[in-house]
Amino acid sequence: MEDASVLFAKLEERGAEQVRIELAQSIWSEPRKVALIKEWLSLKDRARAAEDSAKRDTREEETLSIARRALSIAEGANIIATRDLSAALSQARWAKWAAIIATIAAVIATKDQILALIFGNL
Repeated sequence: MEDASVLFAKLEERGAEQVRIELAQSIWSEPRKVALIKEWLSLKDRARAAEDSAKRDTREEETLSIARRALSIAEGANIIATRDLSAALSQARWAKWAAIIATIAAVIATKDQILALIFGNL
């Protein structure tokens, strides 16, 4: 029986998928070696699961970071839009007053013509 570290080195050379195939084909017959191979595969599975979990955590952190940046940008845009709305409402109010004043000025400027139209020539 070969040493476990030597066996593990050979298994590393073959790779986990190849070792699974060979294990399924019953290439190894020694129960102790089969147990060591299964333990090695289990270690590989746990390492892959931990690596996948770390990658998933990294992706989730990146996604959260992007979402935080997007929220910050949206909040900034909302502040700008609110200021712009306030300015637009103020400008609209002044424009309304300007239109009223312009109408009054036009009526005053043409009052003689309006009175002549209403009452005939004066």
